[in-house]
Amino acid sequence: MTEGGTSPARQPVVAVTMDFDVLRRYHHWRKMLAGFVSAGALPLTIDCRDPRTDLEFLIGMVDGLVLLGGADINPELYGGDVEDPLVQAGPRSLDDNEIFALNAALLREIPVLAVCRGAQLANAALGGTLFADLTRDRPGSGVHRRPEEELDGAAHCVNIVADTLLAELIGTSGRIPVNSFHHQGIGRLAPEARLTAVADDGLVEAFEITSANLVAVQWHPEISWCNDAYAANLMRGFVQRCADRNPVECPL
Repeated sequence: MTEGGTSPARQPVVAVTMDFDVLRRYHHWRKMLAGFVSAGALPLTIDCRDPRTDLEFLIGMVDGLVLLGGADINPELYGGDVEDPLVQAGPRSLDDNEIFALNAALLREIPVLAVCRGAQLANAALGGTLFADLTRDRPGSGVHRRPEEELDGAAHCVNIVADTLLAELIGTSGRIPVNSFHHQGIGRLAPEARLTAVADDGLVEAFEITSANLVAVQWHPEISWCNDAYAANLMRGFVQRCADRNPVECPL
């Protein structure tokens, strides 16, 4: 449902990439699926844990792409230490599949919403870097990893930059509360990315690439949407952009 209680004129299909092994253990993702349905989308979940050969076809069928949270990014993607004991990376095939899906979506000008790990993956894939562990690598960082059971409540505030797509989708700029569940963070932004939100400790909390129709946030609107108006607005706004897009024929 869009703001005011009306559905998008066209119900868009939104691909949601994830690790199904995490889905079985992470009960919040069931709330996520309900959130996208409530926002007016038809979610298509894609298990990216193991190698796939059908992502070109699948992304060609959808109107939007969501890169979800989950395991740490493999350090070689951002020049990190592959032997880092504080990094708990998922299988490399998970990263590779999601990067392929991201590039396929960008090529077709499909709207992309990247969440937490998804934001970090998009930043690394597009030329940015990450802090492998905030506590160790960024002294003075605030608390960004709250217990999983507290994810439906606010953990800290972020400052939304005015005149950005993120501010338009959320419906406001300035300081808003968000939930938080990450120990890694965005270091240097990818070359084409624009900072759109920052935490009180100065950590990048969101970015966007307007020309690519990509919005990335470090928090979890897909979990807090049912009791957080800002999160619900973000999800509805993203789904509406998916519904409004004009399909672009892939040049490949």
